[in-house]
Amino acid sequence: MKAKIAGWTFGLALLAAVAAAPAAYADASRAGTWETRLGILFNNSSNWDFEGGTKADIKSDQSFLVGAGYHMSDQLEFGGNFTYGQTDYTADIAGDLNGDGIQDNTYSVRGEYESSTLLFDATWNFMPGQLTPYVTANAGWAWIDTNIATGPPQTGCWWDPWWGYVCTTFQNTKSLDGFSYGLGIGARYDFNRSYAIKAAYRMQWVDISNAKGTPDIDGFELTFGWKF
Repeated sequence: MKAKIAGWTFGLALLAAVAAAPAAYADASRAGTWETRLGILFNNSSNWDFEGGTKADIKSDQSFLVGAGYHMSDQLEFGGNFTYGQTDYTADIAGDLNGDGIQDNTYSVRGEYESSTLLFDATWNFMPGQLTPYVTANAGWAWIDTNIATGPPQTGCWWDPWWGYVCTTFQNTKSLDGFSYGLGIGARYDFNRSYAIKAAYRMQWVDISNAKGTPDIDGFELTFGWKF
């Protein structure tokens, strides 16, 4: 709860900082320019429920973003982002010892899952000029590796042309993937025709099989852009 409140406080401070930026005149036109993006996502904690009784408590954490977009006009932008993060979680996994389809045991696990998304977005800036609020919507695909083993370790060996005879041990883990979509609202400040900064609050949903409802994660996003 404290992490979520801290996330809200940080996000609101970012939006206030952007809104308070000096409005001195500069050539901040966006129409007809490409933009590359680098950003960080501050994700709040979340609880996910699955069919059969399994529950997961997702901890607050950060993930990273890289992307690009094209400004059709000063107000309309289309683009895409790739995100990656590693997040701590705890889970109570429902077990069925006698195979009768009824939960009769619970296994507690703790670990770190790896997640990545490829999302395409559309953004509407309400005003031309240096400072503008905006709304954005995205859709794409999400991948999650829980790092929970699904089988015993296996060792494979081969002749490497550089290192000679090599043996590596690996273990299959449970992975999930699904359609993802989200919404965001924020503010943007263009320092000039080359550089910009954005801060936003966002909500993301992931359509994971066997989940009750659609799991979601919310948080704040800080992005730096370079236009060319």
